[in-house]
Amino acid sequence: MKRIVITTESGTDLPAERAQALDIRIIPMWVVTEGRSRQDGSFPAGEVFTYYKKTKTVPSTSAVNPQEYMEFFKELRREKPDADILHIAYSSKASSTWQNASIAIKELNDPGIFLADSLNVSGGISLICEKAAQIAGRAADGKAALEELESWIRRARVTFLPDSLEFLKAGGRVSNAAYLGASLLQLKPQILIQDGLLVASRKYRGKMDAVAVPYLEDFVRNNSLDREDLYLFYTDGFSMNLLELLEKRAGELGFCNVRRAMCGCVISCHGGPGALGIAGFAQEGH
Repeated sequence: MKRIVITTESGTDLPAERAQALDIRIIPMWVVTEGRSRQDGSFPAGEVFTYYKKTKTVPSTSAVNPQEYMEFFKELRREKPDADILHIAYSSKASSTWQNASIAIKELNDPGIFLADSLNVSGGISLICEKAAQIAGRAADGKAALEELESWIRRARVTFLPDSLEFLKAGGRVSNAAYLGASLLQLKPQILIQDGLLVASRKYRGKMDAVAVPYLEDFVRNNSLDREDLYLFYTDGFSMNLLELLEKRAGELGFCNVRRAMCGCVISCHGGPGALGIAGFAQEGH
């Protein structure tokens, strides 16, 4: 068996302590404000919201470029000369990260680097990274690990519930009319990750305190989730008391490992403050 090292981007939002425990290496994406690029994770995500309040402009985000990937992989190769590297990329449908990583790997011509398209974002990739770490401990090599992981990626079920549509409107993802209607009616649209794309689904009406638990219960029931792992991910401003209540409810629903992840700057630029996400794997065959 070859040693397999898992890598990913900061937009995965894998908590630092989990990344360290699983020995997962992370390369930062970028956040751009007023023409200045800063590494995701180098400043608190709450600054994204402060910047928006001041300017009424949502910061833009930028993928890792091919040269940065090349340096990242070369440094890791010097550290782990005999290991296979399995890189889990941010969804190819939402960012150019996968494409840029692919370019870098081809340029390096290193047969020991394998690339997975997570078809996901944020806590959805955190969930996939957890599974990748398990697979890496038993797979014969990086190729076998990639093949097994891709079957789990197809089973990933991920949803996101913004507290308001303000950031989605500011980023041009919803119309002003839709924003005004949703605000007046206190509607929260469920965003599903389907085939790597963000797709609006049903709407929940009311404050987050009232809809969060029903949202969790609906998602678990409608997706026939496997009960081993569940990720709850959230943006700055989400109630910690409500998060604890959701963790307790998830335990009552039978989940063995319920983990939390606070979203970094990249996903915060899209979701806005006080948002909630859920990620789990569907049972085999669903």
